[in-house]
Amino acid sequence: MVRVASRRGGVVKPPKGPPPSLIPPDDAGLLLAELASGLFPDGLPDLQKMTWAEDRPRELASSDDAEARARAAETRFRTLVEQIPAVTFMAVLGEGKNEIYVSPHVEALLGYTQDEWLSDPFLWYLRLHPDDRALWNEEFARGCRSGGPFRAECRFIARDGHIVWVHGEARLVKDEWGRPMYLQGVAFDITDVKNAQELMVKEAVTRAKMEEELAIAKRVQTSILPRTMVVPGLELAGAMLPAEEVGGDYYDVHPAPNGCWLAIGDVAGHGLDAGLVMLMVQAATAALIRTTPDATPRDVLVHLNAVLFDNVRNRLGGDAHVTFTLIRFSSDGTILYSGAHEDIVVLRASGAVETLRPPGMWLAARPNVARVTVDAKATLERGDVILLYTDGITEARNAAKEQWGLKRLIGAAHRLREASVDRIRDAIIADVTAWAPEQDDDRTLLVIRYVGT
Repeated sequence: MVRVASRRGGVVKPPKGPPPSLIPPDDAGLLLAELASGLFPDGLPDLQKMTWAEDRPRELASSDDAEARARAAETRFRTLVEQIPAVTFMAVLGEGKNEIYVSPHVEALLGYTQDEWLSDPFLWYLRLHPDDRALWNEEFARGCRSGGPFRAECRFIARDGHIVWVHGEARLVKDEWGRPMYLQGVAFDITDVKNAQELMVKEAVTRAKMEEELAIAKRVQTSILPRTMVVPGLELAGAMLPAEEVGGDYYDVHPAPNGCWLAIGDVAGHGLDAGLVMLMVQAATAALIRTTPDATPRDVLVHLNAVLFDNVRNRLGGDAHVTFTLIRFSSDGTILYSGAHEDIVVLRASGAVETLRPPGMWLAARPNVARVTVDAKATLERGDVILLYTDGITEARNAAKEQWGLKRLIGAAHRLREASVDRIRDAIIADVTAWAPEQDDDRTLLVIRYVGT
């Protein structure tokens, strides 16, 4: 049976009847034996070592030996203090003396031994970071005036020169007449916490800047899209759904004598830079087709590429490129097209389907594209429907990472080829959204039907 020591050194026997603990006595004995085997792994479990023996040490049993009891209490207290996983310190004040104590943990904290720290009462101030001394002094003075607690988070310079963030707390202890006796406190290493906070602040600032850039890019991207699209001989419906991380999708319709210009493109990359490049594409294209109304798509693209290459490569210092197709529509149903973008889908009124590959290359990838850019020609009949789109439509992926694809785009449009262009646009966008609810790229679609004049 386990014996428990009373305050007077006697033995308190367990009361009769069921024990107050929920653990049965036999199980309690097994539990103590297991604890004893953990505490004394090199020897046999000895339950007597888990409790006070009846013949306690003389210096503890004798109430007359006050000095021995004080030494034992001091030993227990010092052991307790030095087991605390922090630096404990104390400064005794008065009688012209400034006796100090610091626990051995200071060596792990700053690299100085306990003896080094105790031999120089000003070492702590010398290792305090110069930029934090004013804060420490101000807080220390406030703590002394109020009696504490004194709290501060400051940087210290360790022996090897690295910075250690320390959270210190201390209190001024006074005697019964209000005179200060000593200062006692504790210090913790909070470097990891401070580093984590700094990282979180940096990430928050970066995220805020990115969100601001994305908001600007979205405003730029959506504000320059055509608000109305009225062209004799055509029915038009367009939509552009920006992704959370803005890309550089773009479509445009520019009325012109005897027809119009149709444009669609996608800037490689995301964010504000992509939005700026797309804005350049729109502005430069509009300027070129207005100043050279008789130009062909190939002529416009050659000059547009020269402007973009200089702006992107030399001024912005970037490496973005643009997939872009430009179409010149004439009211007789003739279209000239050039560029390098997704295939143009033509749904014939007869039910046939054609895909036209624009001849050319990416813009802003090389300084001159004159040799590889040509015009191609096609003719529309009444009721024919053209689909212009970006890869955010065809490359939309479902949960299984399967792309929606060109085949599904053609199938969805073909089923509704006799419906209004608005209905075709809305149905395709709905199908893509159902296929891939999570959107990671801009989705742009322009539906055009030739109705003649």
